[in-house]
Amino acid sequence: MSTYTRERGRLTAADVKRALAMVASGKVQGRGIDHADIAFPGLILRTTPLAVTWYLKTRTKTLRLGDGGSLTVAAAREAATRAKLDLNSGIDPSVDLKVFAHAMAKTGDLAIAMDAAFPEVAEVQTDDERRRRGPWQWKDLVELYLEHKLPTHRPSWGKQFERQLRRSLNDRLTNMRVAEVRSEDLLKLRDDVEKARTHSAAADTIEAVKAALNWAFSFHSHRAGLSGNLYPWWRDKVQTGYKSKTRTHTPRLDELVRTLVLAERYRALGGTNKETSDAVLGALWAVVLTGQRVGALTGTRREAILPWRDGPVGWKIWNWSGEEMKKSGGHEVPHGLPMPPKALAVIDRFDAEPESRFLFPSGQPDKPLQATALTSLFARLRGQEKAAKRNGVTLRPEGDLFAKFGIRPWVRHDVRRTLSTYLDLQGLGGSGSAILAHRRQRIPDQGGPKLVPELAEAITLKHYIHGQRLEVKQRGMESWVNAVLEAYEVERTVFSA
Repeated sequence: MSTYTRERGRLTAADVKRALAMVASGKVQGRGIDHADIAFPGLILRTTPLAVTWYLKTRTKTLRLGDGGSLTVAAAREAATRAKLDLNSGIDPSVDLKVFAHAMAKTGDLAIAMDAAFPEVAEVQTDDERRRRGPWQWKDLVELYLEHKLPTHRPSWGKQFERQLRRSLNDRLTNMRVAEVRSEDLLKLRDDVEKARTHSAAADTIEAVKAALNWAFSFHSHRAGLSGNLYPWWRDKVQTGYKSKTRTHTPRLDELVRTLVLAERYRALGGTNKETSDAVLGALWAVVLTGQRVGALTGTRREAILPWRDGPVGWKIWNWSGEEMKKSGGHEVPHGLPMPPKALAVIDRFDAEPESRFLFPSGQPDKPLQATALTSLFARLRGQEKAAKRNGVTLRPEGDLFAKFGIRPWVRHDVRRTLSTYLDLQGLGGSGSAILAHRRQRIPDQGGPKLVPELAEAITLKHYIHGQRLEVKQRGMESWVNAVLEAYEVERTVFSA
């Protein structure tokens, strides 16, 4: 059976006039033409051998709006808008549409026809009213779920989750009613995010979307418009095919220190006047020297740096509370790390704001450096371009310095594997475990694997030093810091040659 020829474009009065002329002259070929209006999705001007007619196509039905000779383009769009509003409210718009078409045919006046067909002006809901009573739009679901979910996340993960979910606020979904969303909308979202970013980013966004829909389905289906769903279709019908892989990359020691040399040598990249700050360089050094989780490390408070009174001369103890360790992804146990004088001297080289209460301050008053500052530094060193103001791009003419100087890509957390591997080879595996604040560490033994006892929790200040096993950590820190600084001098000499 023949179908209508399909055309797409922004419909104008000229299109309607041409369609009417084709019917009058008998020049309509085949069954006819459906001209889709890209300015109003779903609005169709259908031209058949006998008539020109406006239609509105939705997911569930096709509505006749009126004759092409009676309705102007503006009138057809207005009729389609009213029809959609009625359908979303569960109202049959057919009667009002007939009145509207009749009034337009008689008067040709859009205002009079609107008055005749749609005399009552519906009260426009505020965002607050819509979120309290429904029906929710997609943007309501996103905001309300974030309001519910973010307090349960660590701040760093919360920001990441928020970014993942907010990617769904696109032109297609933002103002759509949740009840109208279908699998094709989420699959299109998946494809768009994957094209703009990565497969893993698309998977993260879809998982966040599913979590929001699950929450709405379980607790707010009457407001979200999901009461009519017998089962949560999004769980089965929207898949990404993505499986995360356990990261196993362990950078070599020379790669770590070569990165330090590059970061110091190339402080300004891309022809801008901005340079890598002392705080960022100091934090990068601290990551390599200590292997600590970056969230806690960049938030190190000066008041939490104490002299090691009973320890070796010149050593200090960097301390983090249980809450700081938890927020950075570790266990909710206070952690103390003995720092040798050589390491402290390196960090002091980049201490440009000694008046700040944070060892690694950000550019904002009384705020610590964010871990993302190191992510940005790595992106610059790897030659990744950055969006600039007015749709510009910050170029990296130096290119990928990691590739140029033989450094395999690594991320901050990888240092922990390098440090623990190195200390294992030095016979200091237990020290490495204590330095990294691991609860339990399996180590090889002739009698089979055994468990190194958990770090004792700091129950009271009196037992804090003993519970932190500083002497155990000290042996590992001394060995690791010496190895880092010796390797750094070798790499620096090579670059200076």
